[in-house]
Amino acid sequence: MKIPKKVVLGLTAMLASAMVLTACGGGSSEESGLVLVTAAQPQSFSYETSATGYESAEFFMNTGATLIRNPYVAGDNGMAAHQQLFEFEPELAKSYDVSADKKVYTFHLNTAAKSVAGNALDADDVIFSLQRKFKVDTSIIPFISKPVLTDPDTQVRKIDDATVEISIADPGFGFTLLSLLANTPYTIYDAKVLKSHATATDPYGVEWSKTNAGFGFGAYKLTDYTPGQQMVYEANPGFALGAPKVKRIVQRVVADPGQRSNLVKSGGASIATQLRPADQVALQQANAAQVFTVPTNAYVYIPLLTTKAPFDNPAVRRAFASAVPYESIMKNVYHGRLGPLTSILNGTLPGYNASGLQPNSTDPQRSLQLLRDAGISTPVKFALTVNNAVPDLKETAVQIQTAAASAGFEVTINEVNSAVFQEGLANKTFQASMGRDYAVVQSPPYVLSLFYTPGSPINWPDLDYAPLNDAIAAGNAAGDPLSTAAWTQWNTATRILADQMPTVYVGYVQPLNAFANNLKGYVFRTDNVIDYSELEQ
Repeated sequence: MKIPKKVVLGLTAMLASAMVLTACGGGSSEESGLVLVTAAQPQSFSYETSATGYESAEFFMNTGATLIRNPYVAGDNGMAAHQQLFEFEPELAKSYDVSADKKVYTFHLNTAAKSVAGNALDADDVIFSLQRKFKVDTSIIPFISKPVLTDPDTQVRKIDDATVEISIADPGFGFTLLSLLANTPYTIYDAKVLKSHATATDPYGVEWSKTNAGFGFGAYKLTDYTPGQQMVYEANPGFALGAPKVKRIVQRVVADPGQRSNLVKSGGASIATQLRPADQVALQQANAAQVFTVPTNAYVYIPLLTTKAPFDNPAVRRAFASAVPYESIMKNVYHGRLGPLTSILNGTLPGYNASGLQPNSTDPQRSLQLLRDAGISTPVKFALTVNNAVPDLKETAVQIQTAAASAGFEVTINEVNSAVFQEGLANKTFQASMGRDYAVVQSPPYVLSLFYTPGSPINWPDLDYAPLNDAIAAGNAAGDPLSTAAWTQWNTATRILADQMPTVYVGYVQPLNAFANNLKGYVFRTDNVIDYSELEQ
């Protein structure tokens, strides 16, 4: 999930010069601990002002905690453990009740839970956290929460120090409400810590929190930070679900994915993230590390800018979708770790309806015919932009460039760095771009609205198509988003997307990490990050 452009710019330089851990203790980076190697570091410690990315998502998940969570269940048929997406269990809340009309959710808090600063949880922390999420100008929370949560002043109420009530306008919003509350956007903060660093112009302590990490209720506390080199996490003994078994995590930056792979193979690291699929397969074949298969929600995709040539014409978008060499990419780039994508909605949810939907397929003759029928001269020239820090996407772009030449397209690959890539996405300046992404919350209206609602900060194709908007609205009006009536509308919406093709979905991709053979506890999450609290050596 991405955030608005103005949040992205300038954070890296600010952090390199200003980040201090004044709220954290010491902790020598030379002490022993489980070593994890990754490509980069979070750009900020404040969710409301942070650029996204794998490292940021993993930081927020492990240093934060939510009222509830999706339970972890064992995998079957060769799958790793993963979340049960339509059930919820306590985390910071001991339990919750639902009113008879299903419009009021009452959360009973675990007041024995402690923040990483040692403060006990209470209702004021929940109220303050939700106020901050909605009232910080740069926060994406108000957008992603519509229409379920729109105004914490009227929808969130403190009953007593250990009880909070959340009201919704429509009982059909319940599943999406719980799904939101169970995920990283709704982590609860230590209000005492943030208020102690608030000012008249910054009542939620946002500026302080950009460069200080000690205000979460998560399983781990960041105790040492060296810009561009490493971060050290230590277990929070007051974590609501119990102190983690692994007491210390050393997260080191290793820019080269091949080197990250070799460190796991040699025993220099226990976990490597953001690997190349070829390296994963090599590790697995050599029995040098664990590589996991999961019910993934992450996809490789190509957003096409629908407001400018050449992709303002749906015929050109459909033709390009037929020009992409899907099987070649799956074989030559992802080595079997990318699979066909029928729908961007999660097939494990009750009532799932993919009627009439098929994965994209390669057909250069169809591509040429579509262009001819539309009166489009060939070759159609455009630039495909890729982030030069993501090797699998660079390799995929080359496969597309080669195959598309025989299908009526002349593709120029535009490689840019991460900062330029994020800025271009936010500005809607790329004709087409390669990405790997996912929706953390898997409620159907959330997924569709996040990626395709007009005004969404991550509507990369800049699509505004009335029939799609109407189908999403009808799904919301149907009540329970997992009901047959609602799924009929979600199916209509996804069929419209397949016809209009604002985004070419290449396929669902498996997690790009590897674990040492002696390490236990991997669980796949919809945010695609690793839950350190589950690890066991």
